[in-house]
Amino acid sequence: MPAAFSSELSGRRVVDNRGDFLGHVVDLFLDDTSGDILGLLLELDDGLDPNLLPWSVIGEHLVIPTEEVATIDEDIHLNR
Repeated sequence: MPAAFSSELSGRRVVDNRGDFLGHVVDLFLDDTSGDILGLLLELDDGLDPNLLPWSVIGEHLVIPTEEVATIDEDIHLNR
């Protein structure tokens, strides 16, 4: 299931609660044991400094916890 869900979300735009574009989904962050989706891995838009955002970074990708997702349609909308 996560692999199929990942392909559905890959490449989708992620916007904050004001509609500002943050980046695109490149992968999902999964719990190795349970397989639960813990978050979205984002490739940030050029010019955004991940150190100024409230989420953690793994390598070059921003990690958005699933609890931060408000809605999913053509874009993924965050709670903040």
